[in-house]
Amino acid sequence: MRFDVPPPEPLASAPGFLLSWNGQRTAHEFTAALEPLGLRPPHFGVLTLIDAHPGCAQQELVDRSLIDPSSMVAVIDELEELGLAERRAHPGDRRKHAVHLTASGRRTLHEARQVAIEMAKEMFAPLSAREVETLRRLLRKLAGVER
Repeated sequence: MRFDVPPPEPLASAPGFLLSWNGQRTAHEFTAALEPLGLRPPHFGVLTLIDAHPGCAQQELVDRSLIDPSSMVAVIDELEELGLAERRAHPGDRRKHAVHLTASGRRTLHEARQVAIEMAKEMFAPLSAREVETLRRLLRKLAGVER
């Protein structure tokens, strides 16, 4: 799919198509933006969750994300191989692993967040701050986060 030109009519007037097209465009651009850091979007998401909930169990990461259990294991394995996260014995249950960011993981996450911020600035540049806030509220409402 091409993202360098806007979609044609009548597709450009269909809200569902526009949500999907913009979602795919965002995913494509975010994937490319993270590539120089050696990360993929699932890495960014899991690093963000680990940062918000240090020491949580792998199953908690599955429950808090949109990633299935087998894929989560693979993502955490990759983060460990990259030296960005580590599994430790869970203090409350020796059958579980607690997942933590390493110092390198915290630095890399900070860099990745800067990339995300810059990408968002570019993406939302055509909108005013008020329009961005309205869009955020409406998307949260559609997602069932706010009523």
